[in-house]
Amino acid sequence: MEREMGALPRPSISAEPGTVISPGSHVTFMCRGPVGVQTFRLEREDRAKYKDSYNVFRLGPSESEARFHIDSVSEGN
Repeated sequence: MEREMGALPRPSISAEPGTVISPGSHVTFMCRGPVGVQTFRLEREDRAKYKDSYNVFRLGPSESEARFHIDSVSEGN
């Protein structure tokens, strides 16, 4: 059975250890979406830079997740 191509639900995003990070600290962004998603993309507001993650993990029967790690946060991040 072929799946109809349509808009996917908007993914959710969260950050560990939190959304306020000191320069030089690390942060991990967790993006969650529906099962079946093969790629998540994390984009900057200006869309000049982005990072794709193909390491998508199934969290349950209806949810998947990808993680984006930044080892040393700077103002440019």
